[in-house]
Amino acid sequence: MSNSEQSVKQKSGHSFFLPEFSPGLNQEQKSWRPLHLLNLYRLLVSGIFVSLIFANIQISPFGNTHPELFQIASFAYAAGSILIGMTIRWRWPALWFQIHAHILFDFCVIILIMHASGGVKSGVGLLLLLPIAAISIISFGRSTLFYAALVTFALFADQSYLKLTLDISPSYTQTGLLGGVLFITAILTNYLVNKTEESAEIASQREVDLADMEQLTQFIMQRMQTAVIVVDYLGNVKLVNDTAISLLKLTDKESGNQANLYDYSLELGTLFQAWNAEPDFPTKIINLEKDNTELTIKFAALGNRPDSGTVIFIEDNAELTQEAQQLKLASLGRLTASIAHELRNPLAAIRHAGELLSESPTLEKTDHRLTEIIEKQSIRVNEIIGTVLNLSRRQTAELQTINLFQWVQEFLDEYIQLPQERFFLKFSSEELEVLFDEQHLQQIFNNLIQNALRHTIEHNHHFRPIVITAGVDTINNLTYLQVMNYGKTIPQEDFAQLFEPFFTTEAAGTGLGLYIARELTMCNSAKLDCIDIKEGACFQLSFADPRRKN
Repeated sequence: MSNSEQSVKQKSGHSFFLPEFSPGLNQEQKSWRPLHLLNLYRLLVSGIFVSLIFANIQISPFGNTHPELFQIASFAYAAGSILIGMTIRWRWPALWFQIHAHILFDFCVIILIMHASGGVKSGVGLLLLLPIAAISIISFGRSTLFYAALVTFALFADQSYLKLTLDISPSYTQTGLLGGVLFITAILTNYLVNKTEESAEIASQREVDLADMEQLTQFIMQRMQTAVIVVDYLGNVKLVNDTAISLLKLTDKESGNQANLYDYSLELGTLFQAWNAEPDFPTKIINLEKDNTELTIKFAALGNRPDSGTVIFIEDNAELTQEAQQLKLASLGRLTASIAHELRNPLAAIRHAGELLSESPTLEKTDHRLTEIIEKQSIRVNEIIGTVLNLSRRQTAELQTINLFQWVQEFLDEYIQLPQERFFLKFSSEELEVLFDEQHLQQIFNNLIQNALRHTIEHNHHFRPIVITAGVDTINNLTYLQVMNYGKTIPQEDFAQLFEPFFTTEAAGTGLGLYIARELTMCNSAKLDCIDIKEGACFQLSFADPRRKN
């Protein structure tokens, strides 16, 4: 059935009223509450009249003309009010039927009481104002004016009837004034109702728009890779995206409703207070208490008022460093590609000339040492070029899930062909898994193992084993891998330079091994550190949280 057919069907169902008066009520108008309130007024008025009758109190002008009619109308008004209260409670018959039936009942009974009290001069007609206003509130269209006209006509008819039956001088002027007041009441009430409905519709639409904007804001925030928190001027959290929850490692309880910045992080709450005190507060870097993660915090005001909210942007410095590292590696790759031939061609010529010179029969024995130096240093420079080129070839990390226990065993069996007693494995679990580029991990681990083998000191004609430890840090809940050898302890003053390029304590070393290892580590959002121990050296590779977004 089409909409037009449904509309026609609805109108035809109410055909015993004028079509203009058929209810086209909206959801707010289809409320039984106005009918209930009007009936309370009805019960109050009828109760007063019935009380006067039972108390045998005669108050002029009530019932001056027709006392018996006044009593009958009052009792009918009270009984009808009780019956109407029951129909409203049962919500039967239909709402639209009850609206018009109740209003007509009010008009008829009040006009009868007014007639029994002497007509318009009695002032009882003023009781008609509230029903007229009520029909404006709970109905719509021109029905209000129709009832105002109908009541005005009934008032004039009553005055004429009083003139004919009781020879009472009609008060047409007062009747006209009362009719005018009824029309004015109907028009003003209808105007106010329309304005109220328009305001309600605007407010409802704005509420919908605000809800849509809030959902859109949340939708955009949840898809932002940057961690974002929105707080009010007191630091109470209003919005927080999943990236921030993951970065701050918040529990469901911490990220729930009524949370404050201090619940998230003491440092974050303290910085927010400083930002409120000083709007030009600079960007700050903090270390998260839970896992010592380095975060960059930026604040932005949502408005110019003192009680305006604040947007907090949080960035993981490890990710920023990784991006910078990727750019650095890309630049290094372009640089090394352009100079590779420029370096290797002259180097090959120098090395070839040295070989020819060493084969010369006229070369004295004392000069052979010089040719050996040329050969040795040529090989060293060639290794440096090769190492840098290898670093630049892989500019991005291809992450994959790796079982550490299985991977370390396979690596030692395949690449480090030494007796098993040279290594001692300490794994907290055989199920430790990390997210890492396997080729990068192979290059890093190989460098650490080779360094450990070179620096292990022989003890009682035996080499003490290299200890390879893996587990989960209890503080930050991140997986780590350690390589420790017993030997010469690294001086404290060398710690700051260990990972710098070309830093070496060996005459034959290139000084690029640890530098490249850390560069590759940072490409995988991990950390490579040297742990200070009393005897030997220990390097720890701390893997990133596998739940991080890539």
